Order: sequence, then structure tokens, then C-alpha cells
Amino acid sequence: MFGFRIADAQDATAPSAAATPVSPDDVNAVAKQLWCPLCSNVRLDSCELKACSQMKDVIAQQLADGTEVQEIKNYFVAQYGPQVLGEPPMEGFNWLAWLLPIAVVIGGAAFIWTRARKMVQTPKPEDDTPDQISGMPADPYAEKLDKELKQYD
Repeated sequence: MFGFRIADAQDATAPSAAATPVSPDDVNAVAKQLWCPLCSNVRLDSCELKACSQMKDVIAQQLADGTEVQEIKNYFVAQYGPQVLGEPPMEGFNWLAWLLPIAVVIGGAAFIWTRARKMVQTPKPEDDTPDQISGMPADPYAEKLDKELKQYD
């Protein structure tokens, strides 16, 4: 009578079907790039919390709507802060977190290399006068010790 069917009303209230089918692998691919904001050191794809399950549902919905992965990540950063990325953003003081490990590795390698070179090099004799007994160059510390002992005799 009104030209309005019950089926049309049900279709209007039912959630719209996803424009793009999203597989669990697609959701997990994005979830692997995010970290649980409630747990420490747990990726979102392996977290068992109900909140993380809801976050994965949000990811699935956004992927179905055609949202890009970077936009999804930006959404979660806006909601939970940069710690949800699991890495500090490359800006401001956070550059130190990216550059310091590289500097430490380079400095450590240079230190080990110089120490290894010193260990491999043969020592140069400081005094070319041979010791009377062994024929080897004299030890300057032994000579100093002998001088001091003679003073007290």
C-alpha cells in the first residue's frame, strides 16, 4: 500500500556488504605491523585480548572500505599514540634512537679493529743493548729494579 516492503526495511538496517572481500591473512598482514597498546612487546596479530580482537575487526572494516594500509596505521597512531607502531617515528629527538645503535656498532668495530692491530704487530725493542746473560735486549724495568736494590745494599 505504501510501496514499501519489509525486505527493503531490513536491507536498509542491515550493514552494507563489504565492497572488497577481506581475508584473515590481509588483516594479519596489517596487524603484524602494529603492536598491542595494552600489552608490552606483543604484536597485534598474536595478542589474545578482546581489545586486540576489536582492533583487528576495525582493520578488517577499513580494508573492506578500501582504506590504504598507511592510513590505517595513521588511524591507530591517532587513537593510541606512536607506541602502537613498535618503533619511534623518525622525527625530532627520536632520531637518536635510530642513529645511536649504528654509531655504537661502528665505534665498537673501530675499537676492536685497532686493538686487534696492536695485538698482531710485533713489539719494537726499545733498547738495542743485549743483556749480558741471555743476549736479549735488556728489560728497562729490571734495570731500574737493580738500581733501586743496589741503593739499599
